[in-house]
Amino acid sequence: MQVTFLGTSAAPSVPSPFCVCEACTGARRAGGKNLRKRSSIVVNDDLMVDIGPDVASASFDHDVSLTGIDVCLMTHAHEDHYDPEFIMSRHESYGTVLANEMILAGSIDTLRIIDIDLSGRCAYGSIFDRQARRALRIDLLPLEPFEKQAVGNYRVTGYPANHGTVKGALLYAIEYGPNAIFYGTDTSVLPEHVWEHLLRAGTRFDLLILDHTYGIGIEVSPPDHLASVDVIGHVDRFRCTGLLKDNARVYATHISHEGYLEHDELDAYAAANGYRIAYDGLSLVIES
Repeated sequence: MQVTFLGTSAAPSVPSPFCVCEACTGARRAGGKNLRKRSSIVVNDDLMVDIGPDVASASFDHDVSLTGIDVCLMTHAHEDHYDPEFIMSRHESYGTVLANEMILAGSIDTLRIIDIDLSGRCAYGSIFDRQARRALRIDLLPLEPFEKQAVGNYRVTGYPANHGTVKGALLYAIEYGPNAIFYGTDTSVLPEHVWEHLLRAGTRFDLLILDHTYGIGIEVSPPDHLASVDVIGHVDRFRCTGLLKDNARVYATHISHEGYLEHDELDAYAAANGYRIAYDGLSLVIES
């Protein structure tokens, strides 16, 4: 099982394009791992989480082909995670030749938002209509929280995110053969009923990926994201409750400039606290 980070930033990117704060100025100066596109991952070569505005350019930068993607899991429909143009461009009127159909999976709330947006941008019809789906070569898979479903080559369970007032945002447990990852971005502190279900489900994860929108020095949990102090607490709880395998790896993503250090400094801080900081293009191989 292979996981590649196409992007690791929060909505404004790092550096934020119009910002001259110390963190953004330092990121421009240092370059490399400090330059972050909007968050998305690819699993193996056929599953993507979120189809945001940077997935094309990121795939070019890191030599990751998206032509074989046949499952796209949507965490939610905020603009940094969902770009309608990439769905619209699947239509034959764009002259696109597609290798396969793509399952677009997410909560029903997320799929409805996508449908309203697409319907307002083009005349292809509602994606809940079979004819429109056929033209775009997509299929829809509404996911119910806490229910494990077979999705392509994977077993997927959606968990409710704590993302402010957003309805239907999901975190994902993604299982492939004997391996499992937990992708938990765009959430504040996990609700207790999520912890309870994770423990009942009994899945032990090889890789844990957590939201790290806010960095060091933010001690009060934001209502829609995690800060470093929250990530440390969550990582400890995943470990202490046996939800991680003994050799599991833990990475933080969805990073903004607040409380930010240059990548190597932030990664050293994270390593001292039981996790690491992901960067654009990072590819991890999970072996059985």
